[in-house]
Amino acid sequence: MVSYFTNDVSSEVTNFQKEISNMMHGFGDNPNPNAATVVLIESIVLQQLRNMLQDALNISMTRGAKAISNYDIIYLMKKNIIKLKRLYDYQQKLDRIDKSRQASCEGIAGILEDNKEQFKNRRTHIEVIKEFDEFDEVSQIKFDSIDYLRKVRAAKITETMPFEKYEAYHKARCSSFRTGHMNSKGFVKFEKWINPNKELKITTQAQEVLCFLAYETVAEIVDAVFLIRQDCKKKSGDPFSKFEGGFFCNTSSLSNAVYIKSGYEGVPAITVAEVREVLRRYFAPGYGMNGLFYRSVGASILARYIAI
Repeated sequence: MVSYFTNDVSSEVTNFQKEISNMMHGFGDNPNPNAATVVLIESIVLQQLRNMLQDALNISMTRGAKAISNYDIIYLMKKNIIKLKRLYDYQQKLDRIDKSRQASCEGIAGILEDNKEQFKNRRTHIEVIKEFDEFDEVSQIKFDSIDYLRKVRAAKITETMPFEKYEAYHKARCSSFRTGHMNSKGFVKFEKWINPNKELKITTQAQEVLCFLAYETVAEIVDAVFLIRQDCKKKSGDPFSKFEGGFFCNTSSLSNAVYIKSGYEGVPAITVAEVREVLRRYFAPGYGMNGLFYRSVGASILARYIAI
């Protein structure tokens, strides 16, 4: 298949390095992340998103659709019930913030009637997820362990943090790949980044899901680095050695501190070598179902996505 993302120049101008740097800080990295690591993670996220778009394009063409929609992106996620649940909750949070999509759309001054009708007729992520969730597995998930452990880590980081640093940390936690809310303008920079030459027609809702997956990709990489650091602390003959001190959380016992050192500035910045080790473990075919970074996806590296 011919790639739609070759010889583009605009992607070199458009970047999310500042946003990714803030995200890494928000997920627990040093307040000043390694610049080379940020560039590497940005390239990983961009490659993952473009591979998703290639697969989503095949799905949309099979359906006879004129544009890539949220249906095509969520179709790629359908086997990962946990991420479907997280997207489901993400949609609900957006709806609560916006006081419902339809009501907010009607409240915008000067909006055109045809735009309102188009807005009402769009399928939400929740509707698409319910279509794929034949056995109602998503609604049966009552506890999001991924989100909970990230919140525990953030709580430990901010325990003794002064207000000035907490304000900066809070802004870092709010960083995302979206530059606006409630309108398509919030995805202008994002679309230039993933679709610089505009070869593909991507709906606003599809871009919203892609922003969510891009955010999750950064989070998964950072989480995996912490697991690697935790794994490196193991001592031969002492199964509990990796939970002694350090910068990690024992998932079996939340009484263990995520960050035992005073302050979060003492945390070493994530290095390029650690990110490459994450990729090596994730894509290594020999790890199988018992591997630390196993995902329920195919063996082909090109078809494997960190976020799903």
